[in-house]
Amino acid sequence: MDEIFNVGETILLDDQPLSLVTRAGVETWTEERIKHSYRYDQVRDPVTGQMKYRCLYAKDGAGVSFVLVNDPDSDNDGRVILFDKRRDPPCKSL
Repeated sequence: MDEIFNVGETILLDDQPLSLVTRAGVETWTEERIKHSYRYDQVRDPVTGQMKYRCLYAKDGAGVSFVLVNDPDSDNDGRVILFDKRRDPPCKSL
């Protein structure tokens, strides 16, 4: 299982920092035909304490993983999007 830590403002996955990507960012990758893939991992919701899913992306040519976040200009302030169940694809109907 991957180890997940939140160290200050940096989110780590297996001791490597995660970059952030919004739905619009993923849509841009798709429009520009940049190959990418996604997977889910399970994390504990810091507010409710319940187990939820978050979506992690890998993008061709990038040496880091990306975690799906809300738009920073939205009411959710760019927070990591947590799902009650896995969605396929994750960027639809959020």
